[in-house]
Amino acid sequence: MATSAAERIEVEPVSAAAVRSLMELHEPPCLSLFLPTHRNVPDNRVDRPAYRHLVEALELALSVSKPRDEIERLLAPFRLLADDVGFWEHTRAGLAVFGSDGRARVFLLQRPVVPLAVVTRRFHTLPLVRAVMACDRFNVLVLTSRSARVYEGTAWHDPRGTTADVLDPVSLVPLPGRPATTELTRGDVIDAETFEPHRVQHGMGPAGLGTGGVVHGGFGARRDDVDADTEIFLRHVDDCVRDQVSRRSGLPLVLVAGVRLAAMFRGLSHNDLLIDEPVAKDPHLMTDHDLAADVAAVFRRAQAERIGRAVRGFARARDRGLAASDLADIARAAVAGQVATLLVEADRCETGRFDRDTGGIEFDGGPGPDLSRTGDRAAVRADDLFGAVAETVLMHGGDVLALARNDMPTETGVAALYRYA
Repeated sequence: MATSAAERIEVEPVSAAAVRSLMELHEPPCLSLFLPTHRNVPDNRVDRPAYRHLVEALELALSVSKPRDEIERLLAPFRLLADDVGFWEHTRAGLAVFGSDGRARVFLLQRPVVPLAVVTRRFHTLPLVRAVMACDRFNVLVLTSRSARVYEGTAWHDPRGTTADVLDPVSLVPLPGRPATTELTRGDVIDAETFEPHRVQHGMGPAGLGTGGVVHGGFGARRDDVDADTEIFLRHVDDCVRDQVSRRSGLPLVLVAGVRLAAMFRGLSHNDLLIDEPVAKDPHLMTDHDLAADVAAVFRRAQAERIGRAVRGFARARDRGLAASDLADIARAAVAGQVATLLVEADRCETGRFDRDTGGIEFDGGPGPDLSRTGDRAAVRADDLFGAVAETVLMHGGDVLALARNDMPTETGVAALYRYA
């Protein structure tokens, strides 16, 4: 059964803001589903059956205490997603779905997750927290004087050097009322009747502002008209990317453009997440492999600077008594909202129970008293303590960064910088 565009559930970007909103009070029961998925045929043919199996696990958990009509209402958005053929043709490496009170939120992940179906009184966000913590995620703006595309990617070190994962396209709305697209073009803001006289749609002048209608320019040289049109287009791109991508994802942005265009865009951009160093090459002359490799190299250099600042900041804070490396101390400080920045060793996990009211931790705790299920067995037997503390830091507005083991300034796997008193 195909799903109409009006019925589809919007996919949201993975961000700290999204995690914080999921941690707010919601009408219980709260349904959380995680599934590893595939980008390409034929591997992705197993995704929908696996998803439906997890939805059945949610149904099993709900049947313990809910009547049939209530179960169907709670599972309606999950079933809607299962029927959306177009959605399953454009998945990534992982999927997260959160549902409450008959509504659902969907997130596509660039790394696989452990399959899980959970019914609790609050959303199980720890796998999503792990994705937010990762410092290998970034956005890419591929720009020419006539078009712009945005991607999300990851970068990491392997034995052969720095590599970039698949660059997944990000959709943008070019103008209010227009459908989303993966490419912005000059035609979105510049009249097709170009240059003589200079005409601009939507009342946008070179400063990106106007009073509406068509604006007629003067009689400058053709080169000046081209530059004016280019500036209008670049300002439009900057506004769209900043408002629709960067503010929602919070990820660093790597610019790919020719030397002259890159300098022009950097001179007018108001995006605080734009990395200083661009990939100053014409995108038309780059293969997909070259693009991914060059973007990864630029991002890794910026990432190294960011990590260095965080580690140096921890050393300074520790000298002033405003930092800690003991997990128990950090857990109590996190609950009290005292952690400004948390550094966590990536992929390291300590299991146990975490008291989100007092900050007390107990290693290797037992199963919780909720209705968590994967099939007919309890799904959540203990907390991922690192993830639970990171989740609490995010809830109180702190920053979390997952670092490689060699980059961590402590041996405990955690390091916290406290807020100033």
